[in-house]
Amino acid sequence: MVFEEKEIILKDGRKCKLRSIDKSDSADMIEYLRIVSGETEFLLRYADEVKYTIEDEAKLLEGKHNAPREIMMAAEVEGKLAGTCCIMTKGEIRRIRHRCDFAIALAQEFCDAGLGTEMMKYSLSLAKDMRYEQVELGVVDGNNRAKHLYEKMGFVEIGKTLKALKYDDGSYRDEYLMVKML
Repeated sequence: MVFEEKEIILKDGRKCKLRSIDKSDSADMIEYLRIVSGETEFLLRYADEVKYTIEDEAKLLEGKHNAPREIMMAAEVEGKLAGTCCIMTKGEIRRIRHRCDFAIALAQEFCDAGLGTEMMKYSLSLAKDMRYEQVELGVVDGNNRAKHLYEKMGFVEIGKTLKALKYDDGSYRDEYLMVKML
């Protein structure tokens, strides 16, 4: 879904544009995914697992861009991607179409700048506009900064998936399941 662009001011005074991502962002998105995947152990993939072609990424982004009940949001600071988030439908069958999934990732340099809060506020308002009633997400055990943000935004923990992520060294991390009613 295409949504109205919004400008916000980060805590350090820099301007940030929150906008819809489209297929013209494909190359930048691939590079951004490699960067953020290498900066944290809390995302699902390792940086070397980002193997999308520009064409594949363009198809994916175009699908999100054209989907009536999904968004893919870019946070752009000084012409570069600082963060992304998305609202993804659980499905259009009647018993679950009131539910959606939420995901967010920020480049390290933009953590604690107020960006995550602003992206979530805007995304949640768009989710409500799309007639969702329940937003769901997962947060990896140990990602205290993200969990605190989600709690601040009104999400509550409803369960946990044991050993949700397995790392190359053989260790595991659990994932907390959280939900917010709109």
